[in-house]
Amino acid sequence: MSPARSGTPRASIAPLLHESLGERVYRTVRDLILSQVFPPGSKLNVEQICRDLGVSRTPVWDTMRRLESEGLVNTVPRHGVFVLNYGVDQIRDLFAVRGALEALAVGQAARNLDAEARAGLAATMKDMERAAGANEMEQYSRAAIEFHDRVLGAAGNHALSRLLENVYAQILVLRLRSLYLPERVESSLAEHRELFEAVMAGDAEGGERLARAHADHVLQDALEFTRRAEQDR
Repeated sequence: MSPARSGTPRASIAPLLHESLGERVYRTVRDLILSQVFPPGSKLNVEQICRDLGVSRTPVWDTMRRLESEGLVNTVPRHGVFVLNYGVDQIRDLFAVRGALEALAVGQAARNLDAEARAGLAATMKDMERAAGANEMEQYSRAAIEFHDRVLGAAGNHALSRLLENVYAQILVLRLRSLYLPERVESSLAEHRELFEAVMAGDAEGGERLARAHADHVLQDALEFTRRAEQDR
């Protein structure tokens, strides 16, 4: 990845207390990346972050190493640390991993679904249908994210949760997780309805197949969104 920008966008960051300092620095910087205060491709000015947070370099560099291990930043020798900014091939790879992991999550959720998870998933499905019917795209996106989070929770696999959460974080940084093209909402809702029915019926094999197909469709949306964004620049 080539450096895209020369300086870190300035943010209003409150100085941190020293209790659990390393973890608090990590959470603060990570949240700023996920919320796009530090956008994709931007260079992180470590010295400025230290000054803004009122901390030494050590916890900030520890944070950078941790974020790099999660795939959220990339260190370019002699240039600095940059927020991830994937090209088309890397986006394809990321969504291939998402599809495989979500298929596993759907299969395990179908096998392990309890009454509480069943009720929560049903409520979220209704929220998606209501938002789609009202053409409320922001609410639909939030409900769709909640749908996948509920499926992941129902799977009951903590190792899988950690892996998928890292994938979701990378997709969120790229502004692709809450992406729903207006012309795709109807088919997206139908896909989620099929996933919902498979999980509720305990159809692990069918649910896994649907999850992989859904991830591929979302990839196509992401690539189209990326193409349109490039044209608008």
